[in-house]
Amino acid sequence: MATSLTVTPLGGSFGARVSGADLRSAPSEEFADAVKALLDEHLVLVFSDQFLDDTQHLAFALAFGRPYIHPAGRVLGRTEARVEHIVDTVDQPPYQDRWHTDVSWDVEPPTYGTLRPCEIPPRGGDTIWVDMRAAHDALSPVMQALIEGLEAWHDMGVGRSFAGKAGQDVARRMREQFPGATHPVVDVHPGNSRRYLNVNKEFTRHIVGMTPDESEGVLRVLVDHAANPNFQIRHSWSPGDLVIWDERCTQHFAVADYLPARREMARAAVRAAG
Repeated sequence: MATSLTVTPLGGSFGARVSGADLRSAPSEEFADAVKALLDEHLVLVFSDQFLDDTQHLAFALAFGRPYIHPAGRVLGRTEARVEHIVDTVDQPPYQDRWHTDVSWDVEPPTYGTLRPCEIPPRGGDTIWVDMRAAHDALSPVMQALIEGLEAWHDMGVGRSFAGKAGQDVARRMREQFPGATHPVVDVHPGNSRRYLNVNKEFTRHIVGMTPDESEGVLRVLVDHAANPNFQIRHSWSPGDLVIWDERCTQHFAVADYLPARREMARAAVRAAG
C-alpha cells in the first residue's frame, strides 16, 4: 500500500482526488490515518483506477471504523458486514435522487461512506456532495445564533423508497424498530472543530421545541440554503473509481438522469469510534 499520496483539490471548499495509492491490498494503519486526516480537511476523496472487488472494497472500508449494517439489513437478521449493491432500472427506479445524509434517522448513523461503480450508464448518473461546513459558515450571524443549541428529529418517513427496494414488510419493520433519532441542528466535527449543519431535506422532520410553522420555516431556509451550488462538488463516475466521504458534515444527491439505462453501485459504510 503506497503512502506517498498526491492530493488534488476538486472544489473551492472541499473534495480532492488522491493518487499514489493501490487499494487492492488491505490498508495499513499508517495509510488509514493519512486518509482520515485528508477526510477531515476535504470531506470527499476520489481514488481512480482501483478496480476493486467486493472483498477488497470491504477491507478498505473497515480500515476506517466498525461495520455499519443498514437498518434494512438488521431487521432481516444480518450481523456481518458486506458490500451492498444498489441497482437502479426502469423496474426498480432510483431513490437516492434527493438531498440526504445516509441514515441520519439512526441513533448512531454511519461516519464514513464508500461507493464504487459496477455498471455506469452511457451518460448521466453523477453524484453531488454538499459541504455542510461551508453551508453553516455562509449563514448570517443572526441565523447562526438562532439555530445554535437546537435539536431536530430525523426519521425515515413513509419509506416508499425502502418499500420499493426491500418490500413493504421490511419497510414496516424498519419503522417499528428504528422510529427515528434526535440530533443537533449544528454539530462540531471532532477532527477539525468546524461547525456544520446537520439537517437534510429527506429525513429531518422538525426542530424540537418549535411550533410546526416555526420549524417548517427554519428547516425550509436551511435545506434550501444547503442546496446552493457554491457549496457543492459533482463527480462523474468512471470505471475503477472508489469514493470515500465523511457522512457527518456532507449530504449528497445521486442524479437520476440516465433511465432507461441501468446503473449499479457498490456501497459500504462504517462507524468510527467515539
